[in-house]
Amino acid sequence: MIFVRIDDRLIHGQVVTAWVKHLDISKVIIVDDDVYKDDFLKKVLYMASPPGIKLEIFSAVMFQNVNQTEIKDEHTMILIKTPQVAKFIYDKVIKFKELNIGGMGAKPGRKVLYRNVSISPEELEILKELVEEGVKVYYQAVPSDKPIDIREIDLYKKIINRKE
Repeated sequence: MIFVRIDDRLIHGQVVTAWVKHLDISKVIIVDDDVYKDDFLKKVLYMASPPGIKLEIFSAVMFQNVNQTEIKDEHTMILIKTPQVAKFIYDKVIKFKELNIGGMGAKPGRKVLYRNVSISPEELEILKELVEEGVKVYYQAVPSDKPIDIREIDLYKKIINRKE
């Protein structure tokens, strides 16, 4: 079982207390070039990781060399910060079926998509491409929340319909 989540906070309360328990996660994989290069941040993330959970941190390119069977054989959560990395993983590493969006903070060029998710037009286009590939893309902060299909979110519909 593979659970792929975009959450620019990576490991934090919602991930540790809710998703890991709900999905019986045994391994968390972070795929992020900046985190991979930052030894201090890696130490912080290892300390924040729940006891008994394996944590592995990769750059996007290094993640291409990971044994896919090893990922699929465990209850694995893949944490990433952006749709660009999600698309890279989908195209180059593993064809996941679902993409959970948990949090993407405000930045220049982004608009609020839904609650704590802000997105740029380029990022929205990438999510649209994943949807067209058959990936279920949805917002769900915690397991007790109802999942919201990205295609039902007003800003997504407005921007995507304008392009078509």
